[in-house]
Amino acid sequence: MEIVALAALAATVVFATIAVVWPWRIEAKLKAATNGSAISFAGGIDLAGISASAAAVFGGPGVLAIHLGRREVWRRPISRLTVDAFFEWLNELLSRPPSKKGALGRLLEHAKDALVARTDLSGLLELGVRVLLGLRDVSFEGSVTCGFEDPALTGKTAAWLFPIAGVLAPFGTLRVGFDWSGRNCFDGDIDASFRLVPAKVALEGVRFARHHIHARTKTARLSSTPRIPASLTGDT
Repeated sequence: MEIVALAALAATVVFATIAVVWPWRIEAKLKAATNGSAISFAGGIDLAGISASAAAVFGGPGVLAIHLGRREVWRRPISRLTVDAFFEWLNELLSRPPSKKGALGRLLEHAKDALVARTDLSGLLELGVRVLLGLRDVSFEGSVTCGFEDPALTGKTAAWLFPIAGVLAPFGTLRVGFDWSGRNCFDGDIDASFRLVPAKVALEGVRFARHHIHARTKTARLSSTPRIPASLTGDT
């Protein structure tokens, strides 16, 4: 029994080491096509055999699903997909009042507040950049052309897509175009892949914590700063 336990422990250690050191390949695809007045979407992302996919018809139904290998483990239908519905959902999500939390929820909320109070959030941008620069074998290519009957919706979509294309510029090309003719259309495809090493992400997290998370709160650190007596500064 001891041999079996040691073998199981050794196998667990080896598997855990490989899991955090071996580069994980992540692939994402998106396809959109206009056929007459119908616009269809399909896309998915795959990570180490776990995949999430979505398919929908603009103005009609859709579905979200998660697969583990070939087995579907979660599915959620979408009753109707529209740009208006998306922005309404986004606004509702941002303005939704906090729900009543249980004991665990309150404990996590207190832990989050304590962590934020001790964290210099100005370093988050650097953390994100360092994680992005640590990606391997980055491949990105895409082209999107879209337009809607309501020009305001086309403008809102442009306000989202142009900044996204700019952020992605260092990794590949996202060609963005808009149809202002007053018809609904959405055509294009996006293909992206990269490798991510979990150990590097964890090291960047540790580095961020070491430099930007402090033992005392920001208020306590400021209040503990020694003050120079007025008699020494010449102030009256």
